Amino acid sequence: MSDQRRVQRQPCRLDARIFVPQLSAPIRCTIKDISTLGAFVQPNTRQSIPASFDLSIGGSSSPRACRIARREAHGFGVEFLDPVRHEVEDLLIEHAFKEEMMFDELYPSLSGELTATKMRLRQTTNAIMELIERRSAMRWQHTRAA
Repeated sequence: MSDQRRVQRQPCRLDARIFVPQLSAPIRCTIKDISTLGAFVQPNTRQSIPASFDLSIGGSSSPRACRIARREAHGFGVEFLDPVRHEVEDLLIEHAFKEEMMFDELYPSLSGELTATKMRLRQTTNAIMELIERRSAMRWQHTRAA
C-alpha cells in the first residue's frame, strides 16, 4: 500500500481518541503510522467504528475530521479530511527527540559515537526542519507578493 501513497508515512506509537457523535465516551486507540494526509489506527476495542469520525491525536484538544480509507483485521487506514501538517510535524519531531534521548539513556557507552539510530533520527529531523523552513519561505514570499 505504501507505494500508492502520495506522502510516505512514518512509523510511530501515538495514543489517540476517536469521537463519534452517537457515543458519549471517546474510543481509545493507537496510531501505528502517520503522515500529513492520513494514519493507520488500531482501536483498543472491538466496537464498531463508522466510516467518518473525529480523531484527537496525543494530548491535542482539537479533533480532526477523518474517513476510513481501508479496513484490515487489526485496524484501519484513515484519510485526514483536513490535513494536519503542522500538528503531525510537531509530533514527529517530538517523537524523534524522545527516541534519541531514550537511546542515549539505554546505551551511555555509545553517547560519543554516531550510531545508525542516531544518524537516522538526525536525518529525519533535518528533513522535517527543511520542510518547515521551505513552507515558511513560501508563505513569506506569498505574503510579500500580495
